[in-house]
Amino acid sequence: MKTLIAILAVFFFAKTAAQNSTDIAGKITTENNNEMLKIKATVKNNSAIHYDLNYVMVSVKKGKAGNSSNKQSGKFSIKPNETKILSENAIKVTKKDALKVFLFVKDEHTNKVLSKDSLEVNADQFKDDVSYIPENRVELTGLTVDDTKTRMGQAFYESFFKKYSQFNKKYEGTITVSELPSFGRSSRILIMQNDQVIYSFQSKPDEESLDAESDKALALLMEYNSQNSLRNRDFKY
Repeated sequence: MKTLIAILAVFFFAKTAAQNSTDIAGKITTENNNEMLKIKATVKNNSAIHYDLNYVMVSVKKGKAGNSSNKQSGKFSIKPNETKILSENAIKVTKKDALKVFLFVKDEHTNKVLSKDSLEVNADQFKDDVSYIPENRVELTGLTVDDTKTRMGQAFYESFFKKYSQFNKKYEGTITVSELPSFGRSSRILIMQNDQVIYSFQSKPDEESLDAESDKALALLMEYNSQNSLRNRDFKY
């Protein structure tokens, strides 16, 4: 029994020590192809221990139309001395655009950040930008993801994003604005928080209408989160 306890104690110490060292190393690498920036996120396990991990990668781009955000995340296991590719994507970045990308690799069980890395392109353009989400808040603040396909969808997203950016408090999780094809020239736009559809509507080629829809979507988002807060408070014992 004492031998078993000793073995477990050594294992716990070894794993804790590994978590506090550079045994888990997340890294962002890039490859420039004209105006397309290929971004690859990898993680390497330099230890002799098997890990259950998860990652969060957030990119924030500032362009002519304003800021847009994208968030990727997932769970994975990694063997001793193994290197894994977590994500590969390409983003169009011109000389007038600014981009920041953050990678966090966390222990699946404790949620502790074991490694992080970041990338900056023309980062000085984010200076004095109140809608930009800095690194120390990137995991705590609700993010918006643009998954629209048409100019109407993009116009709605820009209106929605600008208004949401002015909120003093951002909601937990990820807010996604997506777009589905519909009849004729219109489309159906959905606003989701995590996987929950908060609001959807049939788009119209009218800026005034899209602006009004963004107000309605934000009001319903506020109501949804307010009700969630009340439910959470009521169920606390």
